[in-house]
Amino acid sequence: MNHRYLETSVRGPRWTLPLESEIRKTIKKHFARGRFDIFIHYGDTSNGAAGIDPESARNFVSSLNSLRDELGIPGEVDLALLANFRDSLKSGDPSLSPDELREPLMNALNAALDTLAQMRAREGTALEQDILGHLKEVKRLCDEVRDRLPQAQAALSERYRERILKLAEDIDIDEGRLEQELIYASERGDISEELSRLDSHISQFRELLENAGPLGRKLDFLVQEMNREANTIASKSVDLTLTQKAVDLKSTLEKIREQVQNVE
Repeated sequence: MNHRYLETSVRGPRWTLPLESEIRKTIKKHFARGRFDIFIHYGDTSNGAAGIDPESARNFVSSLNSLRDELGIPGEVDLALLANFRDSLKSGDPSLSPDELREPLMNALNAALDTLAQMRAREGTALEQDILGHLKEVKRLCDEVRDRLPQAQAALSERYRERILKLAEDIDIDEGRLEQELIYASERGDISEELSRLDSHISQFRELLENAGPLGRKLDFLVQEMNREANTIASKSVDLTLTQKAVDLKSTLEKIREQVQNVE
């Protein structure tokens, strides 16, 4: 569907104008998002050839026969000739009031909307499974980042220690103060809070998918929040492994974001 709001366009004969408001309200009862282009055509086939007005056809044949006799042109008017002018012989707007056509029109509209809803329900089930698969991958990556974090922070502290000691070979350094500074440096790369918020967003996302009703905007907001946490994790990454996992995390979230655009 890929529309954030409900947009409805109704095109049809003049007699459908008084019914447009009812058509829009009926669509709104079935769907909350999406673009709907409604084309209305009325055809009365009770008099013979579909879409051809018999009276117009008789007048057309009579006019051609008169012209033939007047100009002395040989030939006969047959069905093959009439078929070439079928667009000119179509019936015009029905001589019926909107009240007379309201019931059949709304019945046809509701039947079409019911069919569309059933089709979207099937597609929605497949879409949900796809999103849940990506969400599972997000959770896996978060767990791997969390498991990797202590090792990465320890490695970072050790690198800082080696650099400081090398730069201060001839300086007497307070070991306690050094350890304290190394802890501060390590904490600057701490992403525990971001991971906790991501876990919370994942749980909220799953809970929303279990609810009925329009969810698209709420899911879209959650994905934005998850992306914000993923960006922070990437900026705080303290080693190549964490950076790569953060990139994978952002890539997977982008796949979810694209799918969420199709959720009502």
